[in-house]
Amino acid sequence: MIWSVSTMAQDNAISKYFAKHVSDTAFTKVTVTSKMFSLFTEIEGEDEAEKEVLEALSKLKGIKVLINEEPKDPATLYSNAVTTISKDKGYEELMSVEDGDENVKFMIRDKGSIINELLMIVGGKEEFLIMSLFGEIDLKQIAKLSRIMKMKGMDHLKVLDGGDDE
Repeated sequence: MIWSVSTMAQDNAISKYFAKHVSDTAFTKVTVTSKMFSLFTEIEGEDEAEKEVLEALSKLKGIKVLINEEPKDPATLYSNAVTTISKDKGYEELMSVEDGDENVKFMIRDKGSIINELLMIVGGKEEFLIMSLFGEIDLKQIAKLSRIMKMKGMDHLKVLDGGDDE
């Protein structure tokens, strides 16, 4: 009974959304665990920028990504994801970018001044992506990280630092 209560406490809109699509073969699923991020704490940065990125990585607990590169209706997937997750009052919209080709929405879950989760939802004419980063998140460092990591969708995070290159 205690296990079921603790499981329910961790159950939020994004967890439900991922669970809904876990067996759907149209989606690529990527999960990076806290163990992977803890390995970065053993690396020594060569310069100040690299040390900052490694510090940001060490505070992350995980990344979950769902990608559909050939959806039948990406606009509906995007709309449904935004609607579903917006119903969870724990998330607050941080920023959205909309143009004729693609819509991107950033949402956060925070406690006081600490961001515990950064959620990115992308819906374009040809793809759909939803990414959840969780842990202790520094937006500026995550934007720098997006330039280094070559993972699909990370390039959208660079807008979080106001377009600065460094």
